[in-house]
Amino acid sequence: MRLNKPKAVAYGVGITLFCGVFALVLLWILQSDWQSQREQLQSGQQLIVLSYSSGYIPGVIAGLVVLALLFSGLTLLLFAGEKAKNLKSALIRFCSIAVLLSLGGVFGGEVYLANNWDKQAINKGYQPCPVGTLLLNRVTYTAWVKNEALCYNSDIRRIISRGTPEETKQVEQYWQAQQRQREAQLKLQQG
Repeated sequence: MRLNKPKAVAYGVGITLFCGVFALVLLWILQSDWQSQREQLQSGQQLIVLSYSSGYIPGVIAGLVVLALLFSGLTLLLFAGEKAKNLKSALIRFCSIAVLLSLGGVFGGEVYLANNWDKQAINKGYQPCPVGTLLLNRVTYTAWVKNEALCYNSDIRRIISRGTPEETKQVEQYWQAQQRQREAQLKLQQG
């Protein structure tokens, strides 16, 4: 079988570029998501939402980097001739093992990062809402509260449907208004 080198080079470069750009986009998404998580934890709000889906991204980025390395290496080896047969099999073997390790990193990284976010929330005085109370349709999101009563509040359940930072700010405003209303009622009863 005769190899069409220009076509093979074009495919190799194209796949390498795609993997590299996709990895960079995922890196940007990861950084943005982690910044949002840190802001939530530092906000001091009564209710915050932590997303665990970004925990998969580091392993995916590692896998994309390995694929980019594989395709760029194979593309370069097209020009190495017969001497490169040993290098080609070694590159494929290395990349196969690295892809399997990055696949393990996808799931292991998610578990590690989820535990890390959970510990930070607990250290800030939050507790997770029990399963089945808030964010029922968001599998990788967990609502964390300083007061567990928020988990069962029907008004809060209506406000917090997607788990966005804007919704948590609305919950904070609602909670503060409720607190002011309780204080006003107490003053009326006492005075």
